[in-house]
Amino acid sequence: QNVDGLHQRAGSTDVVELHGNLFTDRCSAPDCGQRAEAADLDAGTAPPCPRCGARLRPGVVWFGEALPADALERAWSAAGSCDLVFSIGTSAVVYPAAELAWIAARAGAAVVEINPEPTPLTDAADFVISQPGGVALPALLRALGPDPSDGADT
Repeated sequence: QNVDGLHQRAGSTDVVELHGNLFTDRCSAPDCGQRAEAADLDAGTAPPCPRCGARLRPGVVWFGEALPADALERAWSAAGSCDLVFSIGTSAVVYPAAELAWIAARAGAAVVEINPEPTPLTDAADFVISQPGGVALPALLRALGPDPSDGADT
């Protein structure tokens, strides 16, 4: 659900933007497909598409819209070949994204679920941490010890 660029700012280089990107607008005309840098919406209205003149809209997937086919294919491929998958803070009920952890599990990957509430994935997960991601992830990092790249002595 990386629509905010957080993974890229953290250094990830091959991010699958399954739900789009807030920093890119796209044409609202279904047959156009034009993309543009996100507009400043302080003017109160979305700018026109430079290609067809229809209004630009945020480049994210809204409820009820299909996920981008190329991103979904990349995500399915990654899930089917990974060793470990984290499912963090999701209900695990909105498909097709919810299927990714199941694909990984069927392919033999270890599944870690971090969520304060049980989900349909909970019983299938190899490790379940019943906490919010904002609590569990910093604790996991502390448990792993200092980052060798930060220059700290170990």
